[in-house]
Amino acid sequence: MNTAVEKLLPDNRYWYYFLKICSIPHPSGHEEALRGYLADEAAKHNLFCRVDRAGNLAIDRPAAAGFENSPTVILQAHLDMVPQQAPGVEFDFLRDPIPVQVEDDWVTTGGKTTLGADDGMGVALAMELLTAPDLQCGALRGVFTVSEETGLGGAEDIAPEFLQADILFNLDSDVTFTIGCAGGSRFTAQTVPECCAADKSHKAVTLTLKNMLGGHSGVDIHRNVGSAAVVMGKLLAGISSLGFALSSVHAGTLANAIAREAVVCGTVPPERSAEIAAVIEKYNKELNAVLETAPDAPVILTMESSAAIPDTVLTPEAQENLLAVWNRLPHGVLEKECDGSTGTSSNLGVVSGSSGSEWQFTLLVRSLYDARRNAVTNETLELLKNYGFTGAVDSAYTSWEPRRDSELLEFACRVYKDVLGKEPERFVIHGGLEPGLFCGMNPDLQMLSFAPATCAVHSPQEKLSISDSENIRKLLRALLEGLKNTLLPIRAGH
Repeated sequence: MNTAVEKLLPDNRYWYYFLKICSIPHPSGHEEALRGYLADEAAKHNLFCRVDRAGNLAIDRPAAAGFENSPTVILQAHLDMVPQQAPGVEFDFLRDPIPVQVEDDWVTTGGKTTLGADDGMGVALAMELLTAPDLQCGALRGVFTVSEETGLGGAEDIAPEFLQADILFNLDSDVTFTIGCAGGSRFTAQTVPECCAADKSHKAVTLTLKNMLGGHSGVDIHRNVGSAAVVMGKLLAGISSLGFALSSVHAGTLANAIAREAVVCGTVPPERSAEIAAVIEKYNKELNAVLETAPDAPVILTMESSAAIPDTVLTPEAQENLLAVWNRLPHGVLEKECDGSTGTSSNLGVVSGSSGSEWQFTLLVRSLYDARRNAVTNETLELLKNYGFTGAVDSAYTSWEPRRDSELLEFACRVYKDVLGKEPERFVIHGGLEPGLFCGMNPDLQMLSFAPATCAVHSPQEKLSISDSENIRKLLRALLEGLKNTLLPIRAGH
């Protein structure tokens, strides 16, 4: 830990918890160590702790004296993080602590790996207040969910009693205030295309695409960052007519991350090798001219000779069929709202396969409107079916319809102005949030989402604002302590 990071710690439990979270491996599907640590912390502070069948954790703090009739509030965040590392960086997300450092007003990893601010910042905010001895507020519950980044699995299967409260603050959206979000559906389709023996007179080559910016498939889908999964499909369509024979593809890693890298193996006729190389070089220049890229890391697209010819490649007919559907799959912003924001989108997150075995496409469709999300999903699955693929939705979640005139929002806006001296903005975001599921489980639950400012989540460039973290800490405490004197309705029985 460097000196700049250590300076964050004195008398600041938020940064203490955030840095502790960074030291405990917790990628999606491996949240047990972090959950265990939080449970131990709860026990040290005499807080009631329980885990539901899905693996979600709830920590209850009783109301302070005199606040027994205040609304019960849930502070909610997810335990898992997206594991992504930069090319050439050796890192084991199941063993290694996140390499935290400070750059000006930002906590980062120096571009090495994802930071996990999404949603370590939310967990740290909740834990600071759950364990704060001087906090004066009503009953408080921390709800920490699992598998958010891989399809909101923990929220889908959460114990209903975890959501029995009056108010929920979701600490996972770095705009103030989020009052609604898109729903989503993730699906994978697969097939086994015909293959044939590779022509031994051809050259074995590997195409590599790297240094694309990537990003969150909801938050960043409107940005001009490109997608390695889409770019590689277009390139292969362009060089297929020059004799390129496809053996394998690995593009992208997650449905909710815009693909940053791709690797393709195949063969080329020796007499067309120079021509194909020229096409690739031209395409690489075009990508750097039109896409948003890192200042010191341009997009790199190369073709290099491989040591050995693959045993098999796709037949010409199978390759033509694969590339036809690949380049018809929806990606990017599909529909915009009247204000120019994204209404419906699709992310081609993963393309993988090798000759002689299964090939897969994984997509995540998002929309503010459940009917439109379902329509795009069904249309895409039908397209894939027409090309011989089979697939189905494996994760779906509803949208969170905004309540623009809610009493909670009015109260929160007053507190925000008092604490930070300005009017808050109100957003409906395109990224999926767990309140999209919670609002269907407890329609009476009033909800807001907010968190400190971050950048480039789900990529190694992810960073968390130090100054905004301090602002949100102050705001959240003021909201909790101010609820005693509000006229917000309280559930029967509280």
